[in-house]
Amino acid sequence: MKDCQSIKNCTCSHTTKFTINQHAILECVKCGQQFTLMPEDPIGHLSSIYSDAYFFEGKDGYPNYLEEREILINHGISYAKLISKYNKAGKILDVGCAAGFILSGFQMNNWECYGIEPNRTMAEYGRNELKLNIEVGNLESYRSNEQFDLITLIQVIGHFYDIDAALKNVSEFLKPGGLVLVESWNRSSIVAKVFGKNWHEYSPPSVIHWFSDETLIDLFRQYNLKFLEKGFPKKQINLKHALSLVDSKTPRFPGKNKIFGFMSDKFGKMKIYYPPLDLKWYIFQK
Repeated sequence: MKDCQSIKNCTCSHTTKFTINQHAILECVKCGQQFTLMPEDPIGHLSSIYSDAYFFEGKDGYPNYLEEREILINHGISYAKLISKYNKAGKILDVGCAAGFILSGFQMNNWECYGIEPNRTMAEYGRNELKLNIEVGNLESYRSNEQFDLITLIQVIGHFYDIDAALKNVSEFLKPGGLVLVESWNRSSIVAKVFGKNWHEYSPPSVIHWFSDETLIDLFRQYNLKFLEKGFPKKQINLKHALSLVDSKTPRFPGKNKIFGFMSDKFGKMKIYYPPLDLKWYIFQK
């Protein structure tokens, strides 16, 4: 399956499931992994996809990432408690950490925190406002002399332009016995099957890989990362964010902008739980 993570290297046959945003969603006939074409200019891809618009203009991103600060800090606290079942607090590297809110939840639980984030605005916010050690960059080209007790990949595994390079670095920077926490969407879930090509995670070129339990666990096994446990996170988002996602995936109809605008203005800060259906967490160990 390792070769199936990038069409540039894969020698298997593929079928085209469907096309979204002019990107063909491909499925390997050997392992079932789904992906789309890798970007030819990965650095340009990162700066374009994860520009400030991703964090403040909705659609496939956030209508206002900073407004979800409390939700995300609590999400980090919840994950820190989960990880405490396996390892005591040590050094954590949070990949794609944005402004560092989830990382801050770990810091509150005595973790020594490091982060990587491709968006400079978010990284600077985390450094200046939360006093976190966040570096601008990506995991594929990340270099460090540190060894970590925990590496977190919270909704980033589907975004890597070079999964092989990313997971080689995960294995290299992880201490023996260290853990990897992954939060990812399950494309074999009932939600994904019901919605088909209209499933919200089919959003290239931002997301370029789609995993099932089997393909994700098999992928990590190839990098000597043993699967330990999986489950459903108690994930919250605010209603404004939820409405933005729904708006981007549903057709126009008369009065839609007014209805969504009214609900967002009136109830946008309301916190709602994401249904435990297609989003999962996974823990792996070196």
